[in-house]
Amino acid sequence: MSLDKNKLREIFGPEKYKVMLFDELGFQRKQCKICGDYFWTLNTDLEICGDTKCVGGYQFIGKSVKGAWDFHDTIKKWSEFFVKYDHKRIKEYPVVARWRNDLFFTLASITCFQPHVLNGTILPPANPLVIPQPCIRFGGKGFNDIDNVGKTGRHLTSFIMGGQHSFNNKKLKLKGYWMDRCIELDFKFLTDVLKIDPMEITLREDIWLGGGNFGPCLESFAKGLEIVNSVFMQYEVLPDQSYRQMDMTVVDVGWGMERIGWFALGTPTIYEATFGPVFENVRKKSDIKVDKELMSRYAVISGLLNVDEVEDIEKARKKVASELGLSYNEIESQLGPLEAAYAITDHMRTLIFAVADGAFPSNVGGGYNLRIILRRAISLNKIYNLNLDLIELGYELIEYFNRTYDRLESANNIIEDIIKVEQDRFQESRRKGVNYVTKLLKEKKKIGIDKFIELYESHGIPPELVQEIAQEQKLKVDVPGDFYVTLGEKRVKSEIVSKIETLEDKLKGKFDNLPATIQLYDQGSYNSDFNAKILKIVNDKYVVLDKTLFYPTSGGQLHDTGIIEDEVVKNVEKVGNVIVHELKSKNSSLIIGQKISGKIDWDRRIALMRHHTATHIVNYAARQVLGNHVWQGGTEKTPERAHLDISHYKAVSKEELWEIEKVANDLVLKNIDLHKEQMPRNQAESSFGFTIYQGGAVPGKNLKIVNIGDFDVEACGGTHLDNTNEVGSIKMIGSKRIQDGIVRLEYMAGKAAVKYNQELEKILEQTAQMFNIGKKEVPSVTKRFFNDWKDALKESERLRKELSLLLAEQLFNSADSYKGIKIVHKVFDNKTVDDLIEIGNALISISNDIIGILVTTLNEKVNTLIIAGSKAQSTGIHAGKIMKELAKILGGGGGGKVEMAQGGGMPLENVQKIRNKCLEIIKKQINS
Repeated sequence: MSLDKNKLREIFGPEKYKVMLFDELGFQRKQCKICGDYFWTLNTDLEICGDTKCVGGYQFIGKSVKGAWDFHDTIKKWSEFFVKYDHKRIKEYPVVARWRNDLFFTLASITCFQPHVLNGTILPPANPLVIPQPCIRFGGKGFNDIDNVGKTGRHLTSFIMGGQHSFNNKKLKLKGYWMDRCIELDFKFLTDVLKIDPMEITLREDIWLGGGNFGPCLESFAKGLEIVNSVFMQYEVLPDQSYRQMDMTVVDVGWGMERIGWFALGTPTIYEATFGPVFENVRKKSDIKVDKELMSRYAVISGLLNVDEVEDIEKARKKVASELGLSYNEIESQLGPLEAAYAITDHMRTLIFAVADGAFPSNVGGGYNLRIILRRAISLNKIYNLNLDLIELGYELIEYFNRTYDRLESANNIIEDIIKVEQDRFQESRRKGVNYVTKLLKEKKKIGIDKFIELYESHGIPPELVQEIAQEQKLKVDVPGDFYVTLGEKRVKSEIVSKIETLEDKLKGKFDNLPATIQLYDQGSYNSDFNAKILKIVNDKYVVLDKTLFYPTSGGQLHDTGIIEDEVVKNVEKVGNVIVHELKSKNSSLIIGQKISGKIDWDRRIALMRHHTATHIVNYAARQVLGNHVWQGGTEKTPERAHLDISHYKAVSKEELWEIEKVANDLVLKNIDLHKEQMPRNQAESSFGFTIYQGGAVPGKNLKIVNIGDFDVEACGGTHLDNTNEVGSIKMIGSKRIQDGIVRLEYMAGKAAVKYNQELEKILEQTAQMFNIGKKEVPSVTKRFFNDWKDALKESERLRKELSLLLAEQLFNSADSYKGIKIVHKVFDNKTVDDLIEIGNALISISNDIIGILVTTLNEKVNTLIIAGSKAQSTGIHAGKIMKELAKILGGGGGGKVEMAQGGGMPLENVQKIRNKCLEIIKKQINS
């Protein structure tokens, strides 16, 4: 049986939670009469744990702590308190988790120290420490708050988690504090800074479980709000579902910074407290007016609406309305605009934090979630006629939050462009989808959760847009309260992809007892000869040496080739800690223990080094030209050429590509030495920031840092040149969008670039000779010939239409007739399908009481076109149905609309049967 919270609750007793503070002040342990959970309190008469749903809502609304207090004061007061008590405040990490391969966004403050600190690879930057960490949460129940935002009064898609962390590990000599000191400090902050009456504070017992670890936690409540959750990670789950004490135990306290500010200010919702003057502007500009008494009453009980905890959100919302003495529709109409404004402001803040750290809306990864919330903001803005300028709102949010998080300044350069691009794409989706949604609504069928998801994933239409279209038709559509939760869960499942088998998979376990291969290419990438000893040979073709100069395929760089003794090495890959050399020959003469001499193909190596170094330079140039949002998404470096996949929200223009080439070659000509060194991870992150992970997260305690002056610094394990001028030159040869949000830049460096330029020169020379002109005249002469060709094409098209009309008139004059409908049939052997369509359109232009059966056998392939004029259609004729039935009888396939249908694939021998079979079907349709 697997361990879960219920099972652990049976194991954990009060001794797991009781701390010195409880004894000193006289706390009692009680069981909540509402939810049944245990909690600690100084109030002997209290019988409720303090959770929002147990106390019936928020009890602090309208009450405030004395003194100045806003979002920035919250972070300042909280940080200063813990610094006063021997914590070090460290700089926050990005909201995009660049140091991890398993996450896109930073979900919590502890994410910053996973996995490298928690697994003991590196020491924490301080102990104990505090960090006011911006976080973004999406992707499944418990982490997807989109459905709740605006409705509960407290939910946010991005938030600041006040991380209070202390690390304990005897082996690493880390000695921080544990539960006693933690709860003492947390209680002191609540009472001394937030001025909460100790009698009003409850600490509810719970268990934190996730990622194979667990531990007890105490959630601190006051007046119906959970302000802080103090987690004590101390156990790891073993494969047999038993558990043991972790080597590294961690105090993992997550303070809700926005909740602290909300509690201190006592505003109706968390949004007024968090967004301050920005939200006041939103409210004024959108002219939202809400009855103050209604709002204050609603604010108290709004916390009962929580998609993650309430089975039927609509039912819960109706209950809230009933308690307020309103109908469900009344509460929707009165509070809907305000809730929409809350959600829009929240979603835009999330967007600016993400954009500042190099993420933006797209169809992949975390960008998918950003697109969801931006489109939701656009839809809500329109549905409720708020008339907010989202670009202006973005700038206002940047200015406000930049006071504490100065890196948001970088979003100023790009936020307008991103929003405009997304608005245009969304409007295009809306234009394409409106007819489809209108048809659904006219059918008056209930649109369920599956249909809403299909509309979003297949047509890009969010549920708010469905509501908007329905509203225009005076119809009402209810969106499932858990739409975004369900969508997030489905997306996570769909992104699980099958793994391609690698050499490591094929040879797994074959080299477990071997020492790690010494990587000579790290010590001297310019060497081509080396000596080594054979440690193991598998299947007569996979050779492991004690040391090697051969670079294995890694980080987008192809492997080296060469020889070991007289054996050709065709592939090199890393398997665990060893480097495996795959031989071309299946029956080599090499033996285990043999001392060998190896030689790499130097021309291939230097070409790869040029392209790898050029990749760093091109990445720098792309950031300079396109913006700091550009991040490396993937690379490939071969001897012949290279490409770099970058994050960018639209296609790269020719002019931008040329500018990237110019900036890149300017850097090449600066003659800059590349500095390459092994550096402790903490030192590298502290010195250079998280842009060192341009190529993705890199494991290990130490990182190989490649530094090109002050221009580009990355953690990279490939082979590089010593100086930029050795690249020779860089030629950008193209760019293309390979998926939403990812642009591929293609380029060549060194000899490959020279060869490419010579080939272009040769083509230009040949073109000039062909026209008997100078090379500089090629563009103007080519343009003249192109215009002549276009004119000829237009004339050809005009003649084709005239010919089609003449043919149509001939066919019409010789048409059969049935019950007043003209029936035309003709088989051609030299017409294309486009020609048939042209003739068919010409027939209909002559008369609307016509049916055309046109066939071509061009290149011995049968294609059929059936057309029906409007008068013919009125008799029951349906071209698409005729084609389908004809295909069933004579073979092939096809179909179409009532006025026109196409078919193909019919056996050639059945062509002569088409006329009679079509006549039978036509007569049957007319007579029925």
